[in-house]
Amino acid sequence: MNLSESNLPQISILIAARNESENIISCLKAIELIDYPKNKLEILIGNDQSTDNTNELIEEFISNKDYYKLIQIKENKGNAKAKANVLGHLFDKCKGEIVFITDADITVKPSWIKSILPYFNNKKVGIVSGTTIVNGKNLFGKMQSIDWLYFSGLLFAFKNIGLKSTAVGNNMAVSKNAYNDTAGYFNFEFSVTEDLTLFKAITNKGYSAISLMSPKNLNFSKAQTNFKSFLHQRKRWLIGAKGLNFKWKTILFLFSLFYPLLIFLSFYSLKNVVIIWLCKVVLQSVLVIVISKKLKNKYNFFYLFCFEFYSIVSTLLISIFYLIPIKMEWKNRKF
Repeated sequence: MNLSESNLPQISILIAARNESENIISCLKAIELIDYPKNKLEILIGNDQSTDNTNELIEEFISNKDYYKLIQIKENKGNAKAKANVLGHLFDKCKGEIVFITDADITVKPSWIKSILPYFNNKKVGIVSGTTIVNGKNLFGKMQSIDWLYFSGLLFAFKNIGLKSTAVGNNMAVSKNAYNDTAGYFNFEFSVTEDLTLFKAITNKGYSAISLMSPKNLNFSKAQTNFKSFLHQRKRWLIGAKGLNFKWKTILFLFSLFYPLLIFLSFYSLKNVVIIWLCKVVLQSVLVIVISKKLKNKYNFFYLFCFEFYSIVSTLLISIFYLIPIKMEWKNRKF
């Protein structure tokens, strides 16, 4: 796609916001810096019945900006709930040929749109996804950042051998034509991982999906500030993973067996356990370093050392929390 000023397409950016008073202004300030003509850009924000002052903050910020629209989401429609419901309403109202989606706690790059847009020159492309990592401030946040980076690297590697899984819901763009060819969020079977649902619907219609890993479309997310919200976030992901195909379910199952197998093997050969464990630590550290360099995002080696211990503890606690028969809580809603 030729990105000359004269033939740039109309673009829509969709943001679902619920109780985001701590994040929404940072998000919108980053949106303001995007390198794209404002007369070919619309930003639709869906206020999802926020109970804090999210709505007032948005109204004040966009008061003198006519390319923003704040839409009050007051009811569920069809099968949709929560973020899927918000996006369904926003898709119905947006005018863009290409629709970009991000979250209210995300910071985007100024180059975000122009780095992704050319891939839609191929009309068979329906969805393009960038990479998002956590911008962690303290040790817990740094561990989450490496965690996101590590699994982004794994997903990217599997994608290169033909095993695509999903799009990144806070860093993706969709052809409006591709979305219209699907049943749409109001008719999709509800899932707490709405990005996976949309990815499957678009690719099932024969459209291609592209995953990118570039500093130009690298978005930053806020870290979970406490372990309770962290566990609910991971439980949501695991619930959503039920929608993955058999190959991906097998891969995730094999990953989950790593530490139990090490414990089992320790009864027979502690030396081999240490060797296998060290190989895993080295390989995952190399992957994180390679991906960090690719994204121009540096990490202190101290955090890489700490990451393995974080991984062991978090894997155990997430597994237990997932199996506990309590509802997952997200954005003050339970599912």
